Amino acid sequence: MDQNRDILFFNEVLLTRTGWRSMDIFTRREEFLSYLDIKPGDEMKKRIEIPDADGESRFFLLNSFFVQSQEGGYTLVSLVQVEAGDVDDAEGYRERYDLLFNNIEEAFFTTDLKGHILSVNPSFCDFFGYSLDLVPETIDKLYASRESLEEKIDCLQTYSLCRDFDTAVLCADGAHKRVLDTSWVNCSPEGQPEGYTTHLKDVSYLKNIESRLMISEKNFTTLFETILSSIVIVDPLGMILNMNSAAEKAYGYSWEEIFGEHFDAVFRANKKSPSFSKLASIVDRNDGHYIDPEAVRKCRDGEIKYTYASYSAIKDSTGELVAYSVVEKDLTERMNLEKKLKETITNLKKTQSAAIMGFAKLTEYRDKSTGKHLERIREYTRVLAAKLRDLPQYRDYITDEYLEDIYISAILHDVGKVGIEDQILLKNGPLSEDEFEKIREHVVLGGEALRDVERQMQQESFLTIGKEIAYYHHERWDGKGYPEGKKGQEIPLSARIVALVDVYDALTSRRPYKDALAHEEAVEMIRQERGKHFDPQIVDIFVENQEVFQRIRRFVEFEENPESIHDLLQRSNGEESKLDEVR
Repeated sequence: MDQNRDILFFNEVLLTRTGWRSMDIFTRREEFLSYLDIKPGDEMKKRIEIPDADGESRFFLLNSFFVQSQEGGYTLVSLVQVEAGDVDDAEGYRERYDLLFNNIEEAFFTTDLKGHILSVNPSFCDFFGYSLDLVPETIDKLYASRESLEEKIDCLQTYSLCRDFDTAVLCADGAHKRVLDTSWVNCSPEGQPEGYTTHLKDVSYLKNIESRLMISEKNFTTLFETILSSIVIVDPLGMILNMNSAAEKAYGYSWEEIFGEHFDAVFRANKKSPSFSKLASIVDRNDGHYIDPEAVRKCRDGEIKYTYASYSAIKDSTGELVAYSVVEKDLTERMNLEKKLKETITNLKKTQSAAIMGFAKLTEYRDKSTGKHLERIREYTRVLAAKLRDLPQYRDYITDEYLEDIYISAILHDVGKVGIEDQILLKNGPLSEDEFEKIREHVVLGGEALRDVERQMQQESFLTIGKEIAYYHHERWDGKGYPEGKKGQEIPLSARIVALVDVYDALTSRRPYKDALAHEEAVEMIRQERGKHFDPQIVDIFVENQEVFQRIRRFVEFEENPESIHDLLQRSNGEESKLDEVR
């Protein structure tokens, strides 16, 4: 302690014995010194009490003495922990001092003024590999550098104290060990210098760690600057601390330009993009990591980039958050290619849908009375399938892809009729039993034709559903249909859907041999076939949305209604329809 009551030095043993942390001693200095109850320059021996962090009292024998130097005076204080009932006497103090000297886990030795080593403690022998009989007689044989030793002695002669002097000591095997040397003058009761006490703290392991940290830092810097991914380091508040060369190249900024700027102000593309504070909270909730596969970034020139972004929390050895790293890989080119690919696929599907419609119309051209049967079937099917998706049992089965496929392939239900003779297909009157059997063959003809095409494609596609519909749209729920007499859930869902919409369209359409039924009559007939001809759940969904079917029919047949199918669905049930998602 100096003349201003500033604590200049204390060892780790003090912290262990008192239960105080170094931070506590520095921040609560006056409180700590009040327990010592000494003033600068005091020389005394007394018994004191110091409460630890838990408030429990610990007892010590305090010994202080004053050291004068050219730069002022210092008060050296030693504390020897004792039990509460111990007696403070000189003999007991000496015993406890010897006990401490011999059992403390740090190296100590004493010398006279000529440099002869008078005593060493066991820890000294352990640290440096000496046995008591082989300890060097003088300190000039102990220190690795004579120049360093002379510097230490000059410091002691000038200030009577040498604190944390970085030097090296020779071990018994001749190796050098890095130490921090703290030495002070020992005085007689009359105040005359008699020698020195030296405390050596082994810091060789710290030097090794320091060397490794330097190597690690060099390796990190090399990696940071050469890695191809962009890296931006941001503090917990979102302020930019650092960025590598790849980031500078990718975004067009130099590190100096944006140091200290907020991440959002520099890189956030728009208000739809999550703010950095929101991203940081996600990172914190996910054990310090978060990945955004489609992050959007703003560059200096205004260009928008798409990146694969990985966010990580950076913490110190105590677990305290110090920064976040944002590592990004530029996906802009890939995203543009994907966009072009989606456009190509969309155009291909449009072309494919048009080709299928043309193929399906081959049958319709032969029977002019069917009007826009295929267009209506396609729209009815999509509405019914989209509404079925609201039911729990179909939520995972009827996907967007399924809706698209059934919309395209529903019009292939009667494609097999191209193989039926005109005199039967176009007959105005009732069919004979033989003629009806011939008509029934269209499901097999159509199903096999589509199966052959699917086989050539060597993969599942919309034709898989088309084949199911062509084969089984004349099956009945009660098992009395054709061609195989399937019943209930044995009939593919696609075929059960088209079976109903095909009958509805047939009932409400005029034919040479019959008049069209009113919408209400057709609905009632279908309702009566619930659980017989048709799947009960599909009938229920149809009845609930019957007004939509009526409007679709008008829309397709006369092309006078400018409303979209989405608008029709909204009007019928007053809420958003999932059909809008797939149009």
